[in-house]
Amino acid sequence: MADADAIAYTARERNALWLVAATGLCGLNGIFVYALVFRPDAITAALTNPVSFAFIAEALLMTGVLAYLLRKWNVSRLSWAWFVALALLGGLACAVPVAALWKASRTP
Repeated sequence: MADADAIAYTARERNALWLVAATGLCGLNGIFVYALVFRPDAITAALTNPVSFAFIAEALLMTGVLAYLLRKWNVSRLSWAWFVALALLGGLACAVPVAALWKASRTP
């Protein structure tokens, strides 16, 4: 994809996307890591609850689909594997903004 076709974000949009990514990585994923370390019973309860398991399974499925589509649509230069890794490490709130910004033009 040519640079002329690159998606350009304003400084304000880039800052907002980085804030969402940081919130996903540190905030939302931080809660998960806390529960994983200090409340493993909560994780077990979530995985044995059919409703929460369905949401978890859907999130994992859609992470793969989104990784494929973002790459196919040339929205991101990240490979699908890097997108999935980011999503598993920091959640979709981290992976989607990072994937969008990875290709972003610096000119507003």
